[in-house]
Amino acid sequence: MFKLKAKVNKETFKLSMKECVKKAWIWDNKENFASAVNWKKDRILEVDADANFDDENEFSDSAESIDIFSAYLNIESLNENEKEEFLKKWNSAWDSETGFDPELFAGETIEDGNAFGEKVREYFDMKNIIANDKRSEKKSTANLDELKFFEAEKKTKELLEENKCEYIYEAAFSFDDEKIRTRCDVLKIKDNKHVEIIEAKATTKVKAEHFFDLMYQVFVLEKCGFIVDDICIAKINSDYVMNSDLIITEKTFGDQAKEFINKLGKIKYEEIKDFVKSDFTVEYDNEPIEVDLNKLIYLDYLTYGKNAKRPTLKDDLKAFREKFDLDQIFMNLSNHLNMKFENGEIPEFLHNKKCTLNYNKDRAGNWDHGFNHDEYDNCFHVMNWFDKDEPGFWNIGKFKRAFKSHVIRNSKSPYFKDYESLFEPSIVLNKKGESFFETNRIAKRMFEVYNLKKQYLEDESKWRVIDLDNLEWINNLLSVYENYPIYMYDFETSKWAIPRFNLVNTYYQTPFQYSIDVIVDNNYDYNKPETMKHYSFLSNEQDTDPRIKFIENFIKDSFKHGPGVYVAYNKSFEQGVLRKLAMMFPKYAKPLAYIIQNTVDLMDFFTSDTKGTGRPAFLIYHPYFKGSYSIKKTQPSLDPSFSYNDLVINKGDKASETFRKFVDGRIPKAAWDLKVKEGMLKYCDRDTLAMVVILKKVKELVEAHNGKN
Repeated sequence: MFKLKAKVNKETFKLSMKECVKKAWIWDNKENFASAVNWKKDRILEVDADANFDDENEFSDSAESIDIFSAYLNIESLNENEKEEFLKKWNSAWDSETGFDPELFAGETIEDGNAFGEKVREYFDMKNIIANDKRSEKKSTANLDELKFFEAEKKTKELLEENKCEYIYEAAFSFDDEKIRTRCDVLKIKDNKHVEIIEAKATTKVKAEHFFDLMYQVFVLEKCGFIVDDICIAKINSDYVMNSDLIITEKTFGDQAKEFINKLGKIKYEEIKDFVKSDFTVEYDNEPIEVDLNKLIYLDYLTYGKNAKRPTLKDDLKAFREKFDLDQIFMNLSNHLNMKFENGEIPEFLHNKKCTLNYNKDRAGNWDHGFNHDEYDNCFHVMNWFDKDEPGFWNIGKFKRAFKSHVIRNSKSPYFKDYESLFEPSIVLNKKGESFFETNRIAKRMFEVYNLKKQYLEDESKWRVIDLDNLEWINNLLSVYENYPIYMYDFETSKWAIPRFNLVNTYYQTPFQYSIDVIVDNNYDYNKPETMKHYSFLSNEQDTDPRIKFIENFIKDSFKHGPGVYVAYNKSFEQGVLRKLAMMFPKYAKPLAYIIQNTVDLMDFFTSDTKGTGRPAFLIYHPYFKGSYSIKKTQPSLDPSFSYNDLVINKGDKASETFRKFVDGRIPKAAWDLKVKEGMLKYCDRDTLAMVVILKKVKELVEAHNGKN
């Protein structure tokens, strides 16, 4: 007999199935979360239960993931406005009917999900109208979105009994005294208790969590006596570009933009000189912004993964159930959630070395039980406490967390301080019987600098912040910066799931702001702004495409002092933005292409280039980088006196969300002009100035070394 001991909500189920029952247990309710917080504070358990949002953007891969757990622990460090904003999102996420959903914590994700859900309902309303034209017995649609769960469940039963609806939005079902319950984004009603479930996701691909989401819904509806004929994900068609003839069926938007730039060939300044010096104006696109629902929405019946021959969601679910008993899985999870503990006692399963109750597919697409079964299955979600701020294996960049956990759990210590070498016998080997660090340049460099810092604590000149074995690489990189002018530039972008302007697709990174610091000679000093030239732009118009004035101003400002060296931090992002602008606004393609072709990456001093030149990572490495090459780590490590702490807006995601609110009308124009605009400008300006700081400090380090030798 199927009888659960404790409620199993959908989000808890998804976390357990896809990742880890320990993580699911922590996020299941506020009491469990509070216990986990106390265990971390008491240095008993280390929790890595963060929310790594797998969104659709093409943003910097050095951007830090959103760690809600750590954010909650540090809530007292926030100012009153930030604290109030955090707690508002926090409480809203816990109030979700399906359990704590980390994605609800991200403002833009909520907005995109709601907007796409509305478009999906419009899409099925349209399908119903078309179908009604061809049938004698007319059907209707019903939207229960505004109803609380119990009201929606009652209304769902009434609508099913009336049998006049073809589609019910947010239909509600429960079983076993509400211990399992769900709402279906779109439920297609058929005869004799047969139904189809359509789950709306503001994404461009089917993901593992979507599969488990549908698994949960199917399970609940079957327990309620329904027969689920089919399941699918209503997703966003990334091929659709608003009001454009561009077709993205075989190659991505970004790939086509690269091809477009390549076809232009190498641009010479003489070709664009007259144009960039002219007083040109970029014209606005006056075409109405109308979303074509048939092009925007794609019903995907295939399961997640990259295999071109992957099965349908329905067949994948069937294959899963042929191997595993869903009734038993639900009961096992319920038993874990029902465990009661007193006086701070820690559930024994939280000490397990492996993630349990989770399911994955092998490379052939066959279902298996266990996390990362084809690699290392040591759990990294909950471990015995260790100090993440202490230099050690956890800080090693580009080293999978499953590997980190395996090394930490099976070696004598998680910290560098307890080893003379990365190749000591006390450090566990990989499955091939070899060291994890034999070819790991990043780990070796971090360990080297850490040991030198420990040995020469007061003498930073001996820390080998400069990689003395690769001075030729450093000098070659620096030689580019001997040419003036140097244009340091940085963009801020915003994105929408539903294309917000013409000539964009879903999650298109729409530039709305830039900052440029121009170094005109060698006498620059970031503490003296008058030694450089500065230009900036911020779109101040609501409900208009910010790219128009962005292009116009950026081109003009980028040639104010003639052609030069263009510098970005993680140039692939800025170049990607410029390529798409060039392709969609071809009249301005050549000057944009010139900037693209002459842009160098300041991040090259820190990152490797194994696919191209073979440049090694961390030519410059400071121990305070802690394995990261994010500008939020590199710049303050090289000069801690220069910071973002005084800014109201001090993160790129906050700037993006703020601009989006402004464009969508959620920040009035008067408030924007009076309070917000200045903070936006200061943040972007600080980013380019931080780049100047990095260049100056790198030059000083090299010059100091050359002076000694």
